[in-house]
Amino acid sequence: MKNPEDNLPPGNTSSGPTGLQILQAMQAGRIPPSGIATTMPMRLSTVERGLVVMEVSPDARHLNPAGAVHGGFAATCLDGAAALALLSALGPGAQYSTVDLNVKYVRPLTEGVAYTATGRLVEQTRSLGICSAEIRGADGKLHAMASATLMVKA
Repeated sequence: MKNPEDNLPPGNTSSGPTGLQILQAMQAGRIPPSGIATTMPMRLSTVERGLVVMEVSPDARHLNPAGAVHGGFAATCLDGAAALALLSALGPGAQYSTVDLNVKYVRPLTEGVAYTATGRLVEQTRSLGICSAEIRGADGKLHAMASATLMVKA
């Protein structure tokens, strides 16, 4: 099996790529996206230290029994955007896990429509990352927002 790190840019330390390098390689298609990015269609469009922007698109798999996009789709995309914003600031080998996610739903999402999910790193300590995330439509209207606390294990 091929090592995904073989496709990462040069300049990595012997302990592996940084979170930003991993995300840049994913965005460029040098390494495959995570499984959740396929289940909940999420495509990286901007990756910077502390900032991640993704295109997210709910489809028929994300509908609740009433035929509306399930709130879990938005929550998962918000969690993903927040977590990747933190990852973009982490060094080689660091791991993270969401401890708290507070979601506010403003407008419903529509099946088959593309939205922009933006995650921002608000504050980082040695053991915590505090992030914000939002989902907006092409018209700029806010559909959902979240704050997230993530535990960092170096």
